[in-house]
Amino acid sequence: MTIGEIIKNRREELGATREDICHGICTVSMLYKVENDLKQFYPETLALILERLGMHNVFDGDLITTTNYRYIQTIRQATNMVLSNNTDKAAELLSEIESDYDNFPTTTKQEFDRCETLLTERTVGMTREQKLDSFEKIIRYTIVDYNPENLPQYFTDSEFYVLTVIANCYYLLGRCDTAITINRCLKKYLSDVLMDRTRAARSLTLTCNNLAEMLIGEGDYEEALEIAREGFENGKSLNEISEAISSCMYNISVCLLKTGGSYEEASQMAFDAYNTSRVYNVIPEFTKLYKSFLDENFG
Repeated sequence: MTIGEIIKNRREELGATREDICHGICTVSMLYKVENDLKQFYPETLALILERLGMHNVFDGDLITTTNYRYIQTIRQATNMVLSNNTDKAAELLSEIESDYDNFPTTTKQEFDRCETLLTERTVGMTREQKLDSFEKIIRYTIVDYNPENLPQYFTDSEFYVLTVIANCYYLLGRCDTAITINRCLKKYLSDVLMDRTRAARSLTLTCNNLAEMLIGEGDYEEALEIAREGFENGKSLNEISEAISSCMYNISVCLLKTGGSYEEASQMAFDAYNTSRVYNVIPEFTKLYKSFLDENFG
């Protein structure tokens, strides 16, 4: 089977149009030609198309040119340094490739700008409005007709991450309706797309937690409870402890108390949220929150 046939079969399996899959990556006519074995994608384009189709197991170094792969690896290392608060090393890594920026493929520019924005936020500081503006510029690299109220159905990993940050920015700016709309779209993508289920479950737990938290902020406890439970079950299926799982348990407890649900289950969920966060030392601030909530509501 040719790569064109693989792409076409996968797209039809998802029930997606060519427009759904190629926006911001290539033209519809180009995708048509590849599917019919009339042309071939450049390696970077092929990698992004496969990622949009949820075929992450066929993505990465083998499909990217050697030069661009080096850029991507450097940016990933810098991002990990930023997240580890090693900002000096992150800045050094980005400076090594910054002079080549104009020659980057569009999506590599997107990755570079994302990392640089995270670094600026950590080292210089950014207002929420500035961070939102930066990330919305980044998402327009590939979703050129970006509208937070009307998003496409399929995403690359980078688009998914950027949209998660955008949703959180809207939430912190008090625009809860927009934040909830974005997270609903991300959740639907994770639930519907036929992709590696372990990857989907990891992301779905966090997305469900974010969405439940936003719904709680809006006072919609019934739906928040349903979504927090879905996130918890997804996380539990991985047999991995994460802050998202602890937060889902905490949100379940909050919703049960607000809706008059089982006091025993609410108590157990609150205890488990605190205990897993404490034992695995996930985020100390959250551990304190869970402990305070446990003491105030369950003695």
